[in-house]
Amino acid sequence: MSTTDPLAFAAARRVVLCVGPGGVGKTTCAAALALGSAQRGRRVLVVTIDPSRRLAQALGFHTTGAGTPIEGGAPVEVALPPDGALAGPGGSLHALWLATEQVFAELVRSFAETPAAAEAILRNPIYKAMAENLGGALEYAAMAKLQLLHAARSYDLIVLDTPPTANAIDFLTAPERIHELAQNPAARLLTGGGRLGARLLGIGNNLVLRTLSSLAGSNFITELGAFLRDFSGVLATFQARAGDFQSLLRSPDTGVVLATSASPFSVREALDFLAVLHQRGLRVDSVVLNRVLPPFPPAPPRDAILAALAAQLPAPVLADSLQRISAAYAGLVAQGQQSLEARTTLARAYPQLPLWLLPQREPPPTSLADLHELVSQFVRAA
Repeated sequence: MSTTDPLAFAAARRVVLCVGPGGVGKTTCAAALALGSAQRGRRVLVVTIDPSRRLAQALGFHTTGAGTPIEGGAPVEVALPPDGALAGPGGSLHALWLATEQVFAELVRSFAETPAAAEAILRNPIYKAMAENLGGALEYAAMAKLQLLHAARSYDLIVLDTPPTANAIDFLTAPERIHELAQNPAARLLTGGGRLGARLLGIGNNLVLRTLSSLAGSNFITELGAFLRDFSGVLATFQARAGDFQSLLRSPDTGVVLATSASPFSVREALDFLAVLHQRGLRVDSVVLNRVLPPFPPAPPRDAILAALAAQLPAPVLADSLQRISAAYAGLVAQGQQSLEARTTLARAYPQLPLWLLPQREPPPTSLADLHELVSQFVRAA
């Protein structure tokens, strides 16, 4: 696909996953792609995990003093900025701030055998510890919510800002660990006095176990077994009705945009992630190289800089000022070179994959107007 339109691919998708290493601006890219698609007349939902405070406010979230959303996991409508060139009739943008505990509570209430069974699970102290400590819970919740939203068909396009992880590939592998809970009988999980089941639930820490034992009393192991049985039943029922995660990921409805920065570490992780995405059969639509700086020419001779400074500054500060300016410019030259090398590396590794560049912005986008401007700043590099 050869195009100068960074949003062209989204017209064929109902789901876009914005993935990549941590700290590269995935949330900003996801929000910009969602906004641009909504301005073209589509009903769009962007699901975000960890937006910055200013970006959260721009998307319409109201937060508590602790920085958590108070909307209760409900989508909020985002007012679209006017754009006569791109606006399409009927477009809308909603934003959803994903919270793990809210998604699990929704699954429990929807897929438990009875309302009474759902409330028993939700009141169980083991459930509360699981929701806070379960390894892969956030990733599982993101995929589960995506399946629920996709099945509801309330939106033309869902853009998922994938969870921040130490390793980008964790987003694909972490939900599979929880999937095991729905596939293994509780009795097998409890082999070894309950420790195996406890470890799988993320409560294998001795301090956590002692605390839960004090809450549940001498029947802790029995209650753990009952909880494992009931909760694994909820997950199994959900997965039986919703289908396998991987089926949705590999569906023609779903595309992937990988965001990365120009740092060597981020580029290496992006290349590893791209290899895994292709191995798993996902459709990668494009790569966004974010926070790009252009190449800078060599600095002028020091004598020329010093002469220019001498015309503006007193003599005692000239040497220090020259050193600071030289160091700052050397840093810009290095960053520009790094951006050029990252662009070359990505284009050579995947020559058929559209590569888009986004310039570095200081400060980063913090408003809808900033995001609107960002949509027009995508530059096709390959």
